[in-house]
Amino acid sequence: MASWIVGCMLPSTTSIGRHLTLSVSLQSVILLSLLIICNQQICSGYEAEGGVQLRGGPTNNNSAYLRFVMLHLPPVLIVTRNSSNHITSLGGIAMSVLEWLSHTMNFRYEIIPDNIYSVENNAAGKGLMSYILEGRAEVILGGIVITASRFQKLNFPYPFVIGQFGLVIPKPSSEVDITAVWKPFQGQIWTFLVVSMGMTILCLYGISHCIKDYMTNKENKNELTHGKLFEDIGRAFQYVFGVILSQGLLAQGGTSRDQKLTIRFLAGAWCTACFVLVTAYSSVLISFVTSPNYKPMIQSLYDIPKNPKVKITVNRGWSPDLLFTNAEDGIFKYLGDQLRNEPDLRCSETEQCMERVRKGSSAYVQEYRTIKNYVGEDLKKTGHCDFTIAKELFFSFGAGLAISKQADVEYYNRGMLKAHEAGFVDLWFSRNMADASRCLNQRDVTSEKQRVTLGGLSGAFLALGFGYGLSILSFFGEFIFRRR
Repeated sequence: MASWIVGCMLPSTTSIGRHLTLSVSLQSVILLSLLIICNQQICSGYEAEGGVQLRGGPTNNNSAYLRFVMLHLPPVLIVTRNSSNHITSLGGIAMSVLEWLSHTMNFRYEIIPDNIYSVENNAAGKGLMSYILEGRAEVILGGIVITASRFQKLNFPYPFVIGQFGLVIPKPSSEVDITAVWKPFQGQIWTFLVVSMGMTILCLYGISHCIKDYMTNKENKNELTHGKLFEDIGRAFQYVFGVILSQGLLAQGGTSRDQKLTIRFLAGAWCTACFVLVTAYSSVLISFVTSPNYKPMIQSLYDIPKNPKVKITVNRGWSPDLLFTNAEDGIFKYLGDQLRNEPDLRCSETEQCMERVRKGSSAYVQEYRTIKNYVGEDLKKTGHCDFTIAKELFFSFGAGLAISKQADVEYYNRGMLKAHEAGFVDLWFSRNMADASRCLNQRDVTSEKQRVTLGGLSGAFLALGFGYGLSILSFFGEFIFRRR
């Protein structure tokens, strides 16, 4: 009875389905509307020279007014200036974040157009942090990495960049691989193969001698010829190598002339083993001789101490520079000592770091998405890959806006969490990043079909040349022996 009453009080399944469908539809409409708002870049107020809007936001008089100072770091924030140092365009993920926050949190803003590339103060002058500490701005706009020293002076809302550091290295070229002939098998397989060949030769030779001694005691001397096949060590050697080199199972007489089951069993076992070995070797060898042999300079940050010729390069005063110079032990301290011993490894502009990498002696350290964008932009500019990214990333971190310690961080957190929940942050990254997949693939993807190159077969030709040399030496040895 109670269950019947509860059932009557609840809406029907069809009604629930209609409510759920309506709820999902409303959410879709809301998200679509927010996406349109984000893409429209609605701004009001005056424009700077060149037509770039440095002020904007909702026109509501009750909205807050915030001053932003910007950190130029593509693809997070892209600032383009003309020859007169005036801003001609602003772009990147940070601008989409700014427009999103201004409309969802209802504030007006002003962007201070100063040309500063460091958060902390340095020898070149004051950094962006001074704007917040001195009250000249409320927010640093860009991908500001959260560190312990910065957290003591600034507050950091929920980050819109969650990533790791990576290494830009020169794109490796295809090298000649003279060892491709030996790579299909491991060393243990080659060892067992050589031992098996030696044992097979000795067994065939020994068994043939036993058959000869046995046949000598027989009255029928004609059967003696059938036992002479492997009584010579050279014939056994020739047979074993002939089979494994796929020169036919008979090998100048083979086992068909030998009527002894012992010889047939031994030869049959050797033929079966050779069939498996030769088939496996041939099928695996083709992947080694057709695949380009790309050997990167380093695979990870931990390979740098093993290769003293490789030096890191970083932006002066940026997060990797602070991370390494403030480290007290481990690999980070080793890299920090590099920077202290060679101050030239710090570059004032990213282009200088990339040119140092292009020369083939350095590895540029920066956030993965940032360096991926640099590699893609260089590919778009030059049409070929001069850079790639080391396989292993390191040091996970978050980066985003930086505000004053007195500001309410929850005010910004709500807006950023909404952007992440709606999936807009990933959309902004995909829209603002250059495609670098061609340079990040270690295989040559410029052609659909891979052809066998001379470099891939160089190992086989080296083995052939070695055989030619032995043949010539054997020829001269036989010639001298006959003359004597």
